[in-house]
Amino acid sequence: MAEPLLGSRRWANSALVVATLALQPVQAQPSWQAVPAQQPPGGQPATGLTQWQQIPAANPIPGGQSAPGGRQGTPIWQPLPRSAGQSKQLVWEPVPPVAESKPGIGTPGAKPGSPQPHSWTRTSAADPLSNGAASTAKPVAAPPTSPAEAQALLDGLKPTAADFSPQLRLGEAVPTAQQLSDQQSQLSFFQLASLGGGKQGGGGGTGNQNYAARLDTGFTDHIQISAFYSVADDPLYAPITGKSIQPANFWESYGGAMQWRLLGSSTTPWKLALAGSLEGWTVGSGGCDSASCKGQNNASPNIFNPSGSRVQTTNVVGSLALPITWQALPSLALTFTPGVSFLPSSQGSGQGGSGPFYGNNVSVAAGASWRPIPSLTLFGSGLIPLGPGNNSFDGNLVFARVPILTAGITWALNPRIALEGQLTNGWGATPATALLALPSDNRLGYSGRFVFTPGALDTPQPAMTPRQRSLALGGLTVNTALVPPRGITELWANGDSQGNGFGYIGYSLSNSFQLDVYKGGVFNNVRPPSDLATTYASDGGWNYRFGGKAIAMSQLRGAPFSLGGRISVGRNTAPSSYQGYVFAESVSTWEANSWLAFNLNPKLAWSGVSIPWAVGLGANIQLGRHFQLIPELNVVGLELNATNGTLALRWLATSSTNLEVYVSNAAGLFDIGQLLDNSNVRVGGRLLFSF
Repeated sequence: MAEPLLGSRRWANSALVVATLALQPVQAQPSWQAVPAQQPPGGQPATGLTQWQQIPAANPIPGGQSAPGGRQGTPIWQPLPRSAGQSKQLVWEPVPPVAESKPGIGTPGAKPGSPQPHSWTRTSAADPLSNGAASTAKPVAAPPTSPAEAQALLDGLKPTAADFSPQLRLGEAVPTAQQLSDQQSQLSFFQLASLGGGKQGGGGGTGNQNYAARLDTGFTDHIQISAFYSVADDPLYAPITGKSIQPANFWESYGGAMQWRLLGSSTTPWKLALAGSLEGWTVGSGGCDSASCKGQNNASPNIFNPSGSRVQTTNVVGSLALPITWQALPSLALTFTPGVSFLPSSQGSGQGGSGPFYGNNVSVAAGASWRPIPSLTLFGSGLIPLGPGNNSFDGNLVFARVPILTAGITWALNPRIALEGQLTNGWGATPATALLALPSDNRLGYSGRFVFTPGALDTPQPAMTPRQRSLALGGLTVNTALVPPRGITELWANGDSQGNGFGYIGYSLSNSFQLDVYKGGVFNNVRPPSDLATTYASDGGWNYRFGGKAIAMSQLRGAPFSLGGRISVGRNTAPSSYQGYVFAESVSTWEANSWLAFNLNPKLAWSGVSIPWAVGLGANIQLGRHFQLIPELNVVGLELNATNGTLALRWLATSSTNLEVYVSNAAGLFDIGQLLDNSNVRVGGRLLFSF
């Protein structure tokens, strides 16, 4: 069956190139050239819709000029004005590639036996197909005439399997031979953490944590370059024998890496690559890294010598790996990766005496990834260190070699945004340190990763109505399952009668994901006091959060209701606390009609004190053109006396500015404040901007 001209990604991307060619000429890319209208037989002028014809790039175009940026055999398309007498609608359909070229057939200069690119043949919608059946092709749409029209066409395309990025790593310790394509980039933020707080002091709160960021870029189709950074500053997890005070532990890594594909390509089943990294690794032991005592070098002993004070060294480390990946099935890839990490074998020299550390390690690793559908990947891997060094030590400071095991899942909202979760006993977040286990205790932990691929296709979505744009701003203490359209920035500031003050900056990276760039503020007068309140909502303590909201299904795209989730991390920086927690929530929104929407919002806070949870219920009721009434209730499980409610009136002052006034007995609008009640009613306001 013939396809409409503009129904494919090939046409949309070519049209975008055409529309911007005058400003950004692209070498060796398909070009578009208008052909002067020709008079049909009979002398009548040509009029009507534009059609297109293909000519070889090496041929001169009308006017005697050569095709710009063309290579021999590269297709160039020229628009042909439709004649007034032409009664049949023209469509284009691809001719399948032939297996072998013959003299005078196929691409000029092609070698015999080489695959040929698609060529195109023009047919009439009323003409019979090759098998004699009548064509059912739809009428041809007019091509875009500007970059804006071409971009709108691209934004409406649904992603295919080929638009999703490959699985670059099977956990931090096992790189694959898959790489990003030329000029494609991928930015990821992730966290490695232990399950639970340390056994003696340790990280407390939600456990020991290693925060990291990584940027991967396809420099060419064969070379991928990377930059990364990670930092961990929690005390050692397990109690250290002979130490009455738990030693502080500080790791900071930064550096770059390069991966060179030696064999294969993105389309071949076998791939072989060489990967290497060069890194700086600062290791600190002893003293204090907490905000309440940072810089006090005698606050805790180190693990390398008996000096009783801090030891800190910046080491130059690195790694090499030779990943081999076999695409066994379209959905299954297997990887084998031998490698070596170059790490210091001691620390503390010149600072009271040196003590043993990890040392160099040769390793072998293997893993698999299974992608049953384009948006879902399951993966697992194992790494075995062979020595001569070690990759783990325990509370007795005995070093050993242990396998690093990882199992994970990657869920892509679309080719632009992906979320990844892992269970692993690995702790290092860079290529050279990824084979290391949790310092002082080899135990299972978890990892969460956010992946952003700029320029990749987004989820297509109809334009939002003004009411839906307001719903996308969320509620106050009960969230909504909508996010502002891609490219929209959201700002708000909030204060109340009891001294709370909070602010928020958000940015929509996709039609399906809003990044919480920063959320911060202070609680005051949270009464009655509780362990949760004094730890995470203490008077005057600055709280900050980072996170994001993802939408899995949306009424805007035909679903019966909208469904999403949000997660954030952060801490209370008050010297009496300096503890953090993970806040997670699921959100469902049903727009019953044009003036009424309901929200269901289960949520919890995972902290070192307890795990409070609640079910939020809310509604948004349109009151005329410029006002909305927002009633909300959070039913707190296990502690029903912490159940709280909020009633707000939102004024839609302009298309980009909203103002809310509210009364509430919640401790605050800020994450964990939704899980705590307040004995005194708070009267507050919030000013919101979106642009």
